[in-house]
Amino acid sequence: MHALADERPGAEIKALAGHRGWYRLRVGDWRVLYLSDPPGIVIDRIVNRRDLERALATLP
Repeated sequence: MHALADERPGAEIKALAGHRGWYRLRVGDWRVLYLSDPPGIVIDRIVNRRDLERALATLP
């Protein structure tokens, strides 16, 4: 979460294809799915990498 707050370069952040404004932060085996909603972010869920595809299917 500090990587998101500090906007560290090199943080493992990736935009989610097909989900405008949504991003994924990789932390070991865990993925943080969040919506970039200026002036901040909204963390939607934290999932294990094996459950990522199922979680992506339920995003708006």
